Amino acid sequence: MKSIFTIPDLELNQESSVDPLGMQVVWTKYGQDIFGEKINTIANDLRVLTFNLFHSQVLRKIFESHANELNEAKSKFKKFQSDFDVKAGLLILMEDLVTHIFYQNKQADAELLGVLGMTKARSLYNSKSQEEIFVSAEKSKGILVRQINLGMMGRYKGAMISMGFFDRSFSFNPSTWENIDSIQLLQEFQELESVLIDFIVQFVLKVKSSEEPTISLHTLQESPFWDKLSSHYIKSFSTRKLSIKLQDFWKDSLGFNSGAAAAIFSIVSELQPNQEINHKTIFESAALRLVNEPSEEQKIHTILKVEPVLSHLSFIFRYIAQPSVTVLNEECMTLIREIRQLIRNEINLSEVDVHPRLQKLVGILHENMDEKTFIFKLLNYHKDVMNSRGGTSWLDILEDLNIRHFFAPNLPDSYNTLEKYLVKKPWRHTYYVETLLSMKQSLN
Repeated sequence: MKSIFTIPDLELNQESSVDPLGMQVVWTKYGQDIFGEKINTIANDLRVLTFNLFHSQVLRKIFESHANELNEAKSKFKKFQSDFDVKAGLLILMEDLVTHIFYQNKQADAELLGVLGMTKARSLYNSKSQEEIFVSAEKSKGILVRQINLGMMGRYKGAMISMGFFDRSFSFNPSTWENIDSIQLLQEFQELESVLIDFIVQFVLKVKSSEEPTISLHTLQESPFWDKLSSHYIKSFSTRKLSIKLQDFWKDSLGFNSGAAAAIFSIVSELQPNQEINHKTIFESAALRLVNEPSEEQKIHTILKVEPVLSHLSFIFRYIAQPSVTVLNEECMTLIREIRQLIRNEINLSEVDVHPRLQKLVGILHENMDEKTFIFKLLNYHKDVMNSRGGTSWLDILEDLNIRHFFAPNLPDSYNTLEKYLVKKPWRHTYYVETLLSMKQSLN
């Protein structure tokens, strides 16, 4: 079966500059044991999630009530060979509509944060006339590059699949949508829905083109639908703050009403604006709220046991990867020795389902070797990770212990020495706390 969702989630497709020890698959595994693949680091705006839900509703209604028009469109447009092609194309069209409408109404009292494509739209408007700017209902088009995977739906598709709205081929789940209809969840968008469906059925699908529906911005703005579409989109989605009904729906759908996810979200919701985030403290506080739910409490304790190991190992590697560190001198050896001892003192992976990659790292830690041998083992592990991605290593260590850097990011000033690091012991990985903070803006 075809899928419009063929590129992996961005957070699981990290570039060499982000994840040198391949820890992403480890921490996301334990994080998603809590959140059930319903959130990630790039899908963090509930208004965008609501855009996607609404656009899915529009597609569902069109496929339910306008079969004849769709069949005519499939026979006319070469790029409309299947239901998949039609849905993917119309999704791109609706996302581009949102971008153009919000860009043109940027002086209105509407929040632009989270609306994708605004920078690209500015570039288009500054370099082309409205007759030269087009919107298309075709899956490979769109304002953004690879928009079907990097646009609004592309970034949130994994979460929406996990919540049961549709599958990877964009077939809708009847029971989920029956519930949405029964509670009249999207009633507040009824006027926009009506105008948007009419626009697609009466205008987009009637475009005179042989490949796919393509409309110039000038023609679009001259159509009888533009003013209504603009006013209703802005009215319906001008703020990231959601209605109480939608807030309750998303809290329930995202799993924020029970278990470890609810405990973490409640702690995050209590944070004050601009309050410093201490991930360890958040998870320790969440565990205290789960004493009567041992299986959920265990998920929190697993992260509290695993993350110090990941963070400490990451600190060792990132310290020697800094451009100022040009040789494995005694200062480096002292740092490696003390952090290794710290890990040995803290490590406790009892009752933890150890991820295979974590097992490899732990294996290196437990071997009895001096600091020089240890860092060469860690470097070889790093090279294996990078080779598996088709990338190159950040550094190499020569026989005379001089370091040759190929990619050399600096550590933050707040913990770029052993002394500073031991005071803060910061967590390298976030376990979606920042995602929850962002979502909090649309809730409460």
